[in-house]
Amino acid sequence: MMAFVFPYHKKRYFYNSAICAACITIVVIMNLTKNSYLFLLLLFTSFTSFAQTPEAVKKIFPGEQVVYLNYNDLLTLSIKNDTPVAESNHSAELMLLGDNASSYSKYQIYHSGYNELKDLDAYTKLPDGDRYKKIKITNQQTSSSSTNGVFYDDVKQTSFDFPSLTQNAIEHIDYDLYHKDAHLLIPFFYPGRVPLMNGSYTVVVPEGINIKYVVKNDPKGLFQFSEEKKKKETIYKWTLKNIKPIDDQFADAPDNDYFEPSIIIYITSFQLKDGQQQNFLSSLDDLYKWDVGFTKELNTTQAPSLKKTVDSIIAGKTTETDKAKSIYNWVQQNIRYIAFENGLEGFRPRQAAEVCSKRYGDCKDMCSIITQMLRIAGIKAYYTWIGTRNLPYDYTDIPLPIVDNHMISTANIDGKWIFLDGTDPHAKYGMSPAGIQGKEALISINEKEYKVLRVPVIPAEENRMTDTTLISFTDDGIKGHESVTYSGYQGEDIYNSLLYRDESEVRDFVKTRMGKASNKFILGNYTITRVKPEENVVNISADFEIPGYGKKVGDEYYINLNLEKIFEKQVIDTIKRKVPLEIQYNYLINESHILEIPKGYKVSYLPKDFTYDTDLASIKITYKITGGKVIATQEGKTKKLMIDPADFEEWNKEMSTVQQQYKESIVLEKLTN
Repeated sequence: MMAFVFPYHKKRYFYNSAICAACITIVVIMNLTKNSYLFLLLLFTSFTSFAQTPEAVKKIFPGEQVVYLNYNDLLTLSIKNDTPVAESNHSAELMLLGDNASSYSKYQIYHSGYNELKDLDAYTKLPDGDRYKKIKITNQQTSSSSTNGVFYDDVKQTSFDFPSLTQNAIEHIDYDLYHKDAHLLIPFFYPGRVPLMNGSYTVVVPEGINIKYVVKNDPKGLFQFSEEKKKKETIYKWTLKNIKPIDDQFADAPDNDYFEPSIIIYITSFQLKDGQQQNFLSSLDDLYKWDVGFTKELNTTQAPSLKKTVDSIIAGKTTETDKAKSIYNWVQQNIRYIAFENGLEGFRPRQAAEVCSKRYGDCKDMCSIITQMLRIAGIKAYYTWIGTRNLPYDYTDIPLPIVDNHMISTANIDGKWIFLDGTDPHAKYGMSPAGIQGKEALISINEKEYKVLRVPVIPAEENRMTDTTLISFTDDGIKGHESVTYSGYQGEDIYNSLLYRDESEVRDFVKTRMGKASNKFILGNYTITRVKPEENVVNISADFEIPGYGKKVGDEYYINLNLEKIFEKQVIDTIKRKVPLEIQYNYLINESHILEIPKGYKVSYLPKDFTYDTDLASIKITYKITGGKVIATQEGKTKKLMIDPADFEEWNKEMSTVQQQYKESIVLEKLTN
């Protein structure tokens, strides 16, 4: 039985304090006039539940299995003890229209020490004539929530099942969350995967608090905005009506934050009791002031044990580059990355000497030990906050905590900025992990000074795959030998893929990587050579056979030398797909398939050379005859990490053209006496 989790509760941006872990969408409100607003909200929900009959809902959303009748978030802010505070209420009703209602029984709410769950009310509404009868949940349980890649964090999961579900039943949920730090207000996202009839996001702001808001990814104006001013508060409201779901079920799509409509609320300033105005998150200066507070007591003294370790690592090294590379490689090999988050520890790095002693740490701890070791070695190094590519925001666009979820170290060596991420054991020195390339980094120079620099996107030429394959005909197809060298991110992928595999698993992996032309591919003997381990350069060489590949018709051979089609099946279905396509990293692939011309034969047809070059990608296919061989060379290069819907037409034009070229075969005919 499948577990249905309301899209609102997916673990995105949930502040358990873990800077490494992204979690669920939450919204933040407070208690100023909460009762009156909740009464109106519940009254509206109750009224619309009866008005929205299954027949009426099906008419608006034909063929859908589930539909949100109502989806409402109420957010209220206030000031307590000269500090902005917040509390939120979420209420929703989901109608189950299909005959598999029981499949949607499971529900989870995520909360933590930063976000306390209060006043949970959930029940099933069963059709009973022209009315509904309520059956409350009875099996509520709270436990620690597990997150992939996090050894421990303080997120809790309250789970329960909606009882007695039948077709046309309604699941009702209502609860509050109290949020301890108003720096951590989170964007509002509507439930993109489920149709929505009526939705709202309401923000109540009292006198004395100033806010800003940003609406993202809403070119069609799905959010309808209104603003109401009262004597002591302002009410901002965004409403949604009859919204169809977003089809985001694409493995190569970026995180939903890149395309789902959302509303970002943040406090810029507030009034103290004495009437003074206090900045809160009015600019990047304010965000940096908050961030740097977590590092003020970090590594303020030099631990003798750590200095001894550093001295041994850099012994005999004379340049800063060699020293930095040795320190970085030592941390990668000796300090194990484990995400371990609990309360403020999720924002505050641990002391470098402690990390060195324990031999493990999370991203902040890796930042701490690398930075401190570099400083001991006399190298300028700095604590750095950064967001992974899961997050679409920049510091220079929205100076908020939602911009980052990660920490790295940044060094300045010979006037060059080097970004060092200790969480990837195979990241090459000077080549940042693919997950942070192109992202803005907030570099802490000192308590008051910082820099914002963008991590470079690694050129495709540095992520190269070079394939040289020799081919000859057999009585039943072709045989050959291929030698493939991987470097850059492609080499790193091979290194990571070979970890912890036994002999049979390695062979299966090699067969998958080296397979060509047909599913009849037979892998022979192979070797794996780590050419330059420190630079992630790997070579795989293998013998192979492909029965049935190539045709002999009378006195002629026909063979397609595009044994591996780099951009095969890359045409985007623009009718179905409306979300971007994300590329992990730009790459360059060079393939040379070299066919030995059989004795007594000559080439009677050779396809024309083909070239296509745009801002998105380039493709080049060439053919030549030399020394009794036909050499077909294919080069494919990507140039952009994100293919947006606006790029689809140009992308498809390029990919459609190359699909035709992939059908081209050469023809060899028997020589006549």
